[in-house]
Amino acid sequence: MTLETWRILFRECLGGRGSQYCDEVVPLLLAVDQGVKPSLLWDVCTADTSGLLALLNQGRSKGLLASKLVLVELGLDVLIVNVSSLTRTLVNITGASPAWLIDISAAEPKVASTETHQEFLNHLTSIVAQLNMDESDESSSSASTPDTSQNGLGNLTSGENSPSATLAQGNIKAVGIKFPDKLNLSTVFGCMLGYPHIYWWEGESGGNSLSGMPLKVFKFSANCSTIESVVELFSFSVPEVLEGELRPNIEHWGNVVNSRIEQSTSFSAAKFNCDSVLCLSVAL
Repeated sequence: MTLETWRILFRECLGGRGSQYCDEVVPLLLAVDQGVKPSLLWDVCTADTSGLLALLNQGRSKGLLASKLVLVELGLDVLIVNVSSLTRTLVNITGASPAWLIDISAAEPKVASTETHQEFLNHLTSIVAQLNMDESDESSSSASTPDTSQNGLGNLTSGENSPSATLAQGNIKAVGIKFPDKLNLSTVFGCMLGYPHIYWWEGESGGNSLSGMPLKVFKFSANCSTIESVVELFSFSVPEVLEGELRPNIEHWGNVVNSRIEQSTSFSAAKFNCDSVLCLSVAL
């Protein structure tokens, strides 16, 4: 019955073309709402902001969504974000040693420098601060800049213990994020989607440097009771040459995601797989 309700909402809010993707999107949307995933990049079909907001708010009004979600406009792309889950995820990813950014500016990939990690962490702290900003502060947001001199992500957590937030109040709204023009959006997306390791490169170089490079591709999936099928929740890669160095952190990340699945209401039986691939052409 829940899935059929979603199908009706997709058809009403997004039209016939959007409704084609209902069964694909709903499990991922539930994963975001229940804190299994921090964000969902809307890339299945063209949909305007008003249609997506109508979908999310009607889903909430019918009790299908419960957490504090926002529609984030990042450049020309749109993400559906669970603010609390995103904050916790970034704290978990960035809280360990600085090894979550992989520098692919040159032919040989390497873990990015400590300075690069700190600079990007400052940007992430600013982004999360904007998402956590109360409505009453929105009018003054352009005149104030969050203190990002240190890792301030930990100060932005809500203190919730469970992956999914308590029932959120008010309508889901669209939020535009301000960031420097030079900021690498591909890296921002990787962080907001909750990957444990994210590619970074200097300026416009390195965008295709993964082409022909042996990669380890990790895929995390789980059973979704809403559609009664297995759903791929995460898929990311790291250069094979760095796998040994990065694997302990990847395994820790997998354990964290698995615990979130165990606490969720729609997912079970998580699986974490790794395959070796060689892509002749990769564009980030």
